[in-house]
Amino acid sequence: MPHSIQVPPETVRKWQEIVDLLAEIMRVPSALIMQVEPPNIKVFVSSESKGNPYEPAETAPLNTGLYCETVMKTRQPLLVPDAFQDEAWKSNPDIKLGMISYLGVPISWPDGEMFGTICVLDRKRNDYGELFLRLLLLCRDLLQADLRTLTTLNKQLEEREAKIQRLVDADIIGIFIWELGGRIIEANDAFLRIVGYEREDLVSGRLRWTDLTPPEWLDRDFQQYLPELKRTGRLQPFEKECFRKDGSRVPVLIGAASFEEGGDQGVALVLDLSERKRAEAEARESERRYREIQTALAHANRVTTMGQLTASISHELKQPIGACGANAEAGLRWLAARSPNLEEARQAFERITKDARRASEIMNRIRGLVKNTPMDKEWVQINEAIGEVITLTRGEAMKNSVTVRMELAEDLPLVRGDRVQLQQAMLNLILNAIEAMSAIDDGPRELTISTGKDEPSAVLVTVRDSGPGVAPENIERVFEPFCTTKAGGMGMGLSICRSIVQAHGGTLRLSANVPRGAVFQFTVPANRQMSTTLKQA
Repeated sequence: MPHSIQVPPETVRKWQEIVDLLAEIMRVPSALIMQVEPPNIKVFVSSESKGNPYEPAETAPLNTGLYCETVMKTRQPLLVPDAFQDEAWKSNPDIKLGMISYLGVPISWPDGEMFGTICVLDRKRNDYGELFLRLLLLCRDLLQADLRTLTTLNKQLEEREAKIQRLVDADIIGIFIWELGGRIIEANDAFLRIVGYEREDLVSGRLRWTDLTPPEWLDRDFQQYLPELKRTGRLQPFEKECFRKDGSRVPVLIGAASFEEGGDQGVALVLDLSERKRAEAEARESERRYREIQTALAHANRVTTMGQLTASISHELKQPIGACGANAEAGLRWLAARSPNLEEARQAFERITKDARRASEIMNRIRGLVKNTPMDKEWVQINEAIGEVITLTRGEAMKNSVTVRMELAEDLPLVRGDRVQLQQAMLNLILNAIEAMSAIDDGPRELTISTGKDEPSAVLVTVRDSGPGVAPENIERVFEPFCTTKAGGMGMGLSICRSIVQAHGGTLRLSANVPRGAVFQFTVPANRQMSTTLKQA
């Protein structure tokens, strides 16, 4: 009910000023604001004027003939100039206090419920007059305006409390009311479930937030969070752990606010993070397993590719090995001559050493590409890495009558990445281009591999062919796993290429070449500072 709303102290102080001013202006001993509290009527505010017999909070029973009762019953102003001269008022209880004249008006709540009256009383006859009545009505209007404001604020407060109560009752989130000293005053069932306690534990006073907090978190609470709470009145949500009743720990997200600035009590909202933490752990494990399967497929792809390149690799190795044999025979002949030519023999052995080193380098590249190792990032000069791949694929290009042209930019910054994986991506793109061009019978078969800088700070690698190209509707689909147009193909090559590039923080895209063919381009983030430092060194 509206009349149950409590008038706050700051409003009472303003009303006190009003009645004191009324008593002074009208030159009467008493100016009062009366409040009805069935079965009594109470002096709510009494002027501090000289000779005022009414004390604040003083009560009297209703239905005893008080002036104010009539005002409240009729809801009309009442003027009694002299009670001794009016038969209706000779027995009025106020006469016993010497108050023989009265002027009062009703005060009501916005819904029409009676609050009480505002009135003035005098020990002598007083006709008050129209001006004083208007003044009293004006003061009454001020009081009723305050009551309207209080009613509006109370309604808003009740609505907020109802929303909060619905939140508490819904048990969607844990809620508890705390004291800075550690006691938990109240909590909903959701919070009790989070920490594994019963309501009996709460009622008995055994539930304390300081006991629920592990020592390492308690130190942080007292050193960081509580000072912030005292200073700002609230804490932004943060993660911590709480002890459950069984001694286990539960991860939670908690936020808090004090009821008033600098206060020692407030409310905290608690969200159980157990499921989220479990999901995060499962996601990390899934990511780990996924990466192990990236790695396994990539290795399988490299081994398969090396198998396809057997003839080309064999050709690359036959050249330096054959040259070693020829130079060894020449060197022996120079040494076996009637006059041994040591200089010619020395040059032959130097050529043997050079060709053996070349064969060894080829073997090392092959071994690196087929070795199954996790990603190992290092600073890579992309042009050098591409050159090694082109060496391995040169025989495949010659076999398919493909002309290879390189347009490698100078002074490129280094890229941070796994050299073998980047080479695998290049290997797949080059072999795809060669195989695509092998299917055409008319026109040149040209493969162009170029590098350059890509803003803001990345290296751009482009593989351009003159093959049949890719239909526009298939441009994105070719990167999907198991998508292939080759007989017997697995459809993993381009998918693996994109995964490798993305794992390095770059992008791989496909577009049409002009007048025909396809253009694959990928970027890898670069480190300009590292490149400059190495160049200066």
